[in-house]
Amino acid sequence: MKAGHFEFTPPDPPLQSPHCIVMLRPWVNVGNVGQTVLGRLSRLYNGSEIGNLIRPGRFYDFTRYRPEIRHVEGKRTVKVPNTSVVAGRATETTTARNDLLLLHMLEPHSNAEDFNDSVLQMLSDLKIERYVLIGGMYDSVPHSRPLSVTGSARGFTPPEQFGGVKLGRSNYQGPTSLTSQLTDRASNELGIETLSLIVHLPLYLKLEDDYTGAYRILQALAALYGFSDDVPEKSLADQQYDQVTSAMTNNPQLRELVTKFEEDYDRDAGQPTDDESVELSAEIEQFLDDVASRDQGESGEEGPTSGGV
Repeated sequence: MKAGHFEFTPPDPPLQSPHCIVMLRPWVNVGNVGQTVLGRLSRLYNGSEIGNLIRPGRFYDFTRYRPEIRHVEGKRTVKVPNTSVVAGRATETTTARNDLLLLHMLEPHSNAEDFNDSVLQMLSDLKIERYVLIGGMYDSVPHSRPLSVTGSARGFTPPEQFGGVKLGRSNYQGPTSLTSQLTDRASNELGIETLSLIVHLPLYLKLEDDYTGAYRILQALAALYGFSDDVPEKSLADQQYDQVTSAMTNNPQLRELVTKFEEDYDRDAGQPTDDESVELSAEIEQFLDDVASRDQGESGEEGPTSGGV
């Protein structure tokens, strides 16, 4: 079955009251939060891939998203970057009876309008009832405090303080991804409920896989869908940030930075900021510049430092 430029196999039986959980890489996948969360949801909901873009080269520059050579069962194959679609079924471990469509969305380099139209057509064909965008962004927050999760909801009223999420309307202005239109269009054109959940990560860590960030999103989703938040990411998160605390002993610049962020966090009761107004010493500014240069050199991609979603 085709939906615009996607081809997928309709689940049999059809998904029941399905919600679509979306990650967008690389724009709001800082710390691999979205990818980690969708991976866990796929395991919880027995997910299986049902589709992807028919010709991903229409949307992606393969000199920026590189294909990968792999050897599978003795055969040489080439894995082509793509946006993949995974379907999962609610189980006896979830109190909410919503099946899930997990959309591993790779941001298009070209023809983004056609890409968005195709996603919306697929949401319509599969009778999706809610579109949920998840991800992470860097912020001036300490790893030694509970990470803030902010977002917005339209078309429904989430439980109060579910998973400690702070809902409101973003006042961000600046660069974004054209796929950010999908949230508004899903609501306005299809009448679908929408939700965004963005975790604020310590900007000084730049972890490839931030398990604390992923766990905070999983906590929020667990409150919505009724699955247990006792997942492996919980223990991984504790171990990972404990190692950062230990490293502060021999890193006075990091210790100074974390202390500053702790003071601001405690004063503001954990409310994240949308600006870069935190005053830091010249030594700390240099420390952050060094971290950013190292991170960009390793990854080749730049994640958002504010809520451009």
